[in-house]
Amino acid sequence: MGKYYLFSDFSEEKGFSLVANELKKDIKDYNQIVFIASCPTIGEITDRYVEKYLEWFKRIGIHFKSKVVLDNRMDSIKMVNVIKNASLIYLMGGTTSLQMKFLHENQLIEPIREADCLIIGLSAGAINMAKTSILTKTCGHDKQEVYNGIGLVDKSVEPHFILSYFNEELKSLSYEYLIYGMCDESAIIIRDTECSYYGDIYLLRNGIVEKVS
Repeated sequence: MGKYYLFSDFSEEKGFSLVANELKKDIKDYNQIVFIASCPTIGEITDRYVEKYLEWFKRIGIHFKSKVVLDNRMDSIKMVNVIKNASLIYLMGGTTSLQMKFLHENQLIEPIREADCLIIGLSAGAINMAKTSILTKTCGHDKQEVYNGIGLVDKSVEPHFILSYFNEELKSLSYEYLIYGMCDESAIIIRDTECSYYGDIYLLRNGIVEKVS
């Protein structure tokens, strides 16, 4: 039970404007935002994305007092303490399987599950938030893979979805798993047992694709 946002991605021009009002409702305070990298070894690139997202927050009137980036530049014990004190946890996009490996290696799964704050996942981060995380070649991964995610939400997502991408791979997976195809400029917001959808999102189920109203 908690507050969780799943994003595909947003354009530079629009940023977080689609969910600006919702973010202001659900961020408990603006003390410290915690970014969790997807590629823990490329700190310089991660930092550039962090600055971009902070700018998107500033555009909608959200200014955090401090930021922390969790990657290979920090030891595991400190990471756990940072998560416990987070005002917002942001699971970044990038290499999905590497992010999950990083979380396991640093014993961060349980602290994230227990965190008392809003948790956001974008692209790879959104995939990993699920109980069942599904990687597809359609979404640009090297291979198809299904594994246990962090377990925050019961929705498996396919980011960057385009209706014409509903191919044989996704059709086959949809008979075994319920998948939400998230187009860019969309969001799924889960507050405890309530769920809201923003933008274009499709439900992939039993070989059929249908738009979520």
